[in-house]
Amino acid sequence: MCRHSQPTIGAIVDIRIAPLSIPVVLAAPASSRSVQVLCDDPAAGAPWVGALVAEGLNARCTLLDGVARQNDTPPDAWVLHLTRGLPAQLARLRELRAAAPQMPLLTVCQGLRDLDHVLALEMGADDVVDAALSAPVVAARLRALWRRCGELPDEQPEQLSFGRLQLCRRERRALLGQRAMPLTEGEFELLWALALRAGHVVQRIDLVPRLRGLEYQRADRSIDCCVYRLRAKLGDDDPTARRIRTVRNRGYLFSPLAW
Repeated sequence: MCRHSQPTIGAIVDIRIAPLSIPVVLAAPASSRSVQVLCDDPAAGAPWVGALVAEGLNARCTLLDGVARQNDTPPDAWVLHLTRGLPAQLARLRELRAAAPQMPLLTVCQGLRDLDHVLALEMGADDVVDAALSAPVVAARLRALWRRCGELPDEQPEQLSFGRLQLCRRERRALLGQRAMPLTEGEFELLWALALRAGHVVQRIDLVPRLRGLEYQRADRSIDCCVYRLRAKLGDDDPTARRIRTVRNRGYLFSPLAW
């Protein structure tokens, strides 16, 4: 990653650097990439980090005004999660970039403004996003940053198998037994997204931006309609659907055992 520094912008930054901080939330799928989230508000940061953990990232939340722990293992990416404005944390952003020039650095702001974009990127952030962005989109942006660093090829598997069901991502092919399922691109993407997190509830609010690239609206029933068509093609359309289950007020759960 390239360093960014402009004297005109650097002149407005307080050069006094706050000490590094202490983890307040820790969640660890052991085999995933680690993400250190520095937040100025633990109440806002902890749920947000939990959503990243649900996306398969080993994310931990750290207070900006805590005390450094020298023995902490360096993360695979830094995320600066700010709810109280970016300007006060520009020094920390510059410090992080100087300490790890090649490490992906993502800045997350509430009420993101054009000026925040400019300041964060000039001070060394590799990407800047609004805090309202959903966890799947943020996780995808982090994986894109890792790929651009040449450190992460593509962590998703090429194939998934559940009993008689086999999914091939590269060929966009689904086999049930030996029979190819006539799925549309959208139906395959939905089935893959659910199967990738088999046994866990995937919320509609996460599926809409991932599959349609749109912000989730409560009145949007496009995912429900796609699930209906998918169930019909998979022979799972009776009232007691067991393969793709509806979890009321939450989303859908792909059963890994019902195939």
